[in-house]
Amino acid sequence: MLSAIQKIIEKIYGVETFLNVEDYVIEEPLSCSQRPQPRLKICSPSSKGCLFISQNEDDLEIAVYINRETVSNLKGRNVLQDFHRKNISDFFLATEEVSHFVYAVWSAIHRRQITILEMELQAEVDKYITAILYSGSINKGKIPARDIKRCLFEDSILQPDLQLDEKERYKNANRLAMNYCHHLESNYLKKNDLPSMMRDIRHFYRLGQNGKISRINSIAFH
Repeated sequence: MLSAIQKIIEKIYGVETFLNVEDYVIEEPLSCSQRPQPRLKICSPSSKGCLFISQNEDDLEIAVYINRETVSNLKGRNVLQDFHRKNISDFFLATEEVSHFVYAVWSAIHRRQITILEMELQAEVDKYITAILYSGSINKGKIPARDIKRCLFEDSILQPDLQLDEKERYKNANRLAMNYCHHLESNYLKKNDLPSMMRDIRHFYRLGQNGKISRINSIAFH
């Protein structure tokens, strides 16, 4: 399932990591007492998934943790056939961690410096785009687009034990992504203009944090 989501994300944005995310999945989250100690830990708002990154000169060490319940719920499922209301939360969690993995590796390959907010913002967009394009909501109507938007942008719950800066970062990423995805829906999806949307999101993917925020601000007040 994870490698299938990875292939979808890489195909959507026209990027390649030359790695398989499933080779980097760990069964338990790393702790600060373990070595090598990760320098960067990026967790999902629910704390059920994390990306661990450690960079030593030109070497990038990376690991992906997704809790066992989520992995079990998605195991053996076909992302193109078995995506429905009952597993949408699990799908979003898995997609978020795969998104982080792809974005971090692709950025490292191209020697791009990235921020956590940038990764979180892109992951929110990736969850929406992947769900819309591969849930059948456009043609077959398996999951209405409004359900995807509500689950992703309105029903998102933050863990109460998050630090204040973490809460603010998640809220900002969610708000910015919601504005951008509303733009995509209004200008492309409702008109069934997928080629134009693909050009837009591929350009957006390659922008840095400031570029992404500027792009969103420009369309929000257009």
